[in-house]
Amino acid sequence: MEVNPLVTVNILSFSRKDCLKITLEKVFEQSYKNIEVIVVDNASTDGTAEMIEREYPDVRLIKLKKNIGIAGWNEGFKVAKGGYVLVLDDDSYPEEETICMGLKKFTDIFTGIIAFNIFNTRINKSETEDFLTNPYFFVGCGALIKKNVLDKVGYFNKDYFIYYHELDYSARCYDKGFPILYVPEIRVIHNQSLLSRDNNKQDPFLSAYRFYHYFISYSIFLMQNFYFKYSVVYLFKWIINRAFISIKQNFYIKFLKAIFSLILKLPEILKNRNVLKYEAQKFYRFGNVPFIEKEIIKNK
Repeated sequence: MEVNPLVTVNILSFSRKDCLKITLEKVFEQSYKNIEVIVVDNASTDGTAEMIEREYPDVRLIKLKKNIGIAGWNEGFKVAKGGYVLVLDDDSYPEEETICMGLKKFTDIFTGIIAFNIFNTRINKSETEDFLTNPYFFVGCGALIKKNVLDKVGYFNKDYFIYYHELDYSARCYDKGFPILYVPEIRVIHNQSLLSRDNNKQDPFLSAYRFYHYFISYSIFLMQNFYFKYSVVYLFKWIINRAFISIKQNFYIKFLKAIFSLILKLPEILKNRNVLKYEAQKFYRFGNVPFIEKEIIKNK
């Protein structure tokens, strides 16, 4: 590995100005100093862009005209100069040694992504405590990606607005021969509060918004990545499961809206099918990953 390589910190932001300020402060406190910092702002309405321009002139700000979801990270990937890219959310930040320790873990030339331990301050525990050494996915608010992986695998799938884009990208990485390494001793802090955007106090893990977008995104994952026979069988099971959860959680209106949205998007989703090789499909059990989100049903 190159000595002291440039690392691009690629942060996606949407109307969480105060959280983003904390994240930027923590990024610039890193022990590793050879970094460039990019913030892609998804058309925030709370003065985020103005704050960056006023207080962080060294940050490269990319201002989008509308909120395009996770595809906003792609705009940062396009201009990243570093040999490695640290992806962060506006409400997540690395500990002081995160980048330095993360770089040292790229000992295997084939490793494409270092997945960090994501410690959530709202639930006061790790979101990744059950991860395997070679996990099925990384958490998008804290991972270090080799730039050559982005060059060969591409960027995040624009068919996803939010959630499960990491699962899709991870599957594509394994498919191209770039395994992911989970390193539990290296942490990124997910500074998630019960007070979300617009002062909504609802638990984000149990929200109708999360249910709606998880439903859509995992459906896209099943339809695009697997042999047709597996896509059909597991998509059917997934829809039945979501129907049950929607009744249990009183999300049936969101369930119907999600079904309608998937029908409208179906031609584009199928057009972008990129079926994984057999071994990658086998690794993901041909799409038969857990269907019930434990966060959705816990304590119910």
